[in-house]
Amino acid sequence: MAAVQPHTGAGLIELLLGEHGCILALVRSMERRLATMGLAELKGCGAALEAVLQAHAVEEDQLLFASLEGVPPQLHTALEAMYGEHEEMRRLLEELRNVRQAQRARSMLLRLIELVREHFAVEERVLFGLVRERLSEERLRELGCRYAQRRGVESC
Repeated sequence: MAAVQPHTGAGLIELLLGEHGCILALVRSMERRLATMGLAELKGCGAALEAVLQAHAVEEDQLLFASLEGVPPQLHTALEAMYGEHEEMRRLLEELRNVRQAQRARSMLLRLIELVREHFAVEERVLFGLVRERLSEERLRELGCRYAQRRGVESC
């Protein structure tokens, strides 16, 4: 009987880092045009950001953060901060849907962009390293496979 080959795809952290790159490219594109956008276009940018950020946050919350059990205080603090920032992003995006002034929408998008950059930087500099200390490469690849299946890009 042949041995089952382990999944050798990308780990969840690498997949999330790839999303960071795509989201940051989208943000840079929006940022270059913010000053000339009207209210409808600003809200459209908010809607696009909401779609990608919500999808990203769900995968982090449900796959990565939920897989960390019995975490030490430093990781628990980092996770709480990440959850809090996800909530702040959701709140800003919800407010943006209801704003009626272009300048206010522009300010909100700039705050959101700043928050996204800060959030990703902390994940990349601190959180992902702490996660790698807690989860094996095999477990991260399993989570990466689940991520890919949930996104409909791979069947493991």
